[in-house]
Amino acid sequence: MTIRRITLALLLLVLVSIPASIPALAAKAYDAIYVFGDSYCDVGNIFLATHGTVPPSPPYYKGRLSNGPLWVEHLANALHLPLTPALAGGTDYAVAGAEVLQPVPAQPQNIPSVPQQVADYLLQHGGKADPNALYILEGGGNDIIHATGKNSQQLGAEIAAGLAGSELLLRQAGARNFFIPNLLNIGLLPIAQSRAGYAKAATIATNVALHNLLALESRLQGVTIFRADAYQIFRSITEDPSHLGFTNVTTPCLNLSTGAVCSDPAHTLFWDTEHPTTFGHAFLAIAAETVILQ
Repeated sequence: MTIRRITLALLLLVLVSIPASIPALAAKAYDAIYVFGDSYCDVGNIFLATHGTVPPSPPYYKGRLSNGPLWVEHLANALHLPLTPALAGGTDYAVAGAEVLQPVPAQPQNIPSVPQQVADYLLQHGGKADPNALYILEGGGNDIIHATGKNSQQLGAEIAAGLAGSELLLRQAGARNFFIPNLLNIGLLPIAQSRAGYAKAATIATNVALHNLLALESRLQGVTIFRADAYQIFRSITEDPSHLGFTNVTTPCLNLSTGAVCSDPAHTLFWDTEHPTTFGHAFLAIAAETVILQ
């Protein structure tokens, strides 16, 4: 293990916990991992839906919105579980561009919201959720990026209600094990720089409301809700980048206008204006693995 890896691991041991979580006493074996969310979790659904045109690969990595594997792929590997797109018969229902509050108009078909993804999963499985599987719920960033004219506090509360409602729907169908990280500060994304204050306020509102809603669910006997503090992780990266191995935490590596790729993506935080590099995803992966496999 390198010095940088040790430093990262020690940092994440401090950052992964959120008070609403219920930590397991020992690592548990799961028989599947189901994922619902947006481009931070989509391992190929948008690529398949657009017949391999979105995102263009290369420069994107095999239909992922990054330059390498995503954090959920690292987690699935650590759990020794397969993770492939739902459109290819797999268990990852996340779709790039998805919002929590509503479907997004697109061609050749609309992008389902996170609650719709959950509904699709349940429809395909007879309304029953596997109690021995791990369920990942993530989203809200696109809602904040595309928000127009809505109070940040109201938006955050609505996003949190959508995610918590998805957890409730799965739990009522039989699911018992969840991983639901909070939202990284959307105001840090290059695409949100002109509205960074609003994006940050909406992110905080989402995280506070989600914490409160999940705290109620996490008290139920037999239900485990793992949390990880993505907000604090990315805050630490941007406040002390060199200590964590980054040389660039502001400028995207990929120039979307020219297609040019920066000379050092391995030490850059953002791949494009909205998405982390695979190195950035590694921080989320280690956080998830640490809290779930402790």
